[in-house]
Amino acid sequence: METKEKINSILLATDFSPEADRAYKFAKNILLPHDDARFYIITVVKPVYAPMGDLTGATEVLLDENSDIIKETKERIKKMVDEVKKEGITNCEGIIKYGDPVSSILEVAEKLMPDMIVMGNRKPGFKKGILFGSVSQRVSANSPVSVLIVR
Repeated sequence: METKEKINSILLATDFSPEADRAYKFAKNILLPHDDARFYIITVVKPVYAPMGDLTGATEVLLDENSDIIKETKERIKKMVDEVKKEGITNCEGIIKYGDPVSSILEVAEKLMPDMIVMGNRKPGFKKGILFGSVSQRVSANSPVSVLIVR
């Protein structure tokens, strides 16, 4: 694996948590001195399913609620991209995926091949952590590029 002297492109994975916000600030500071930097910001929306489907009519309610979530997510990503561009990283793109966070982040990383993925570290609940590990752990273990986990 080739080592680079400077980082020119970062894929930031965010879930808008305080940990992800720290990772966002960290990633911006890595790229800000570079004029040719590329900054990709990805978030993944998990699908919402109704337990009884059409039998209760709850599916439509959940889809409307999911639509609100998607709308809010688009607004939050746009706000982050606009902020980054104002600070001098003009090549910034927001990416919204739907589904499993780990596979979605890895899919985008394989396509874009950034110099690094930056993400925050959220601790999963004890049982979930034992069985599956955190998103950051699973991304780090399977990523085609280096992963920086910000605490």
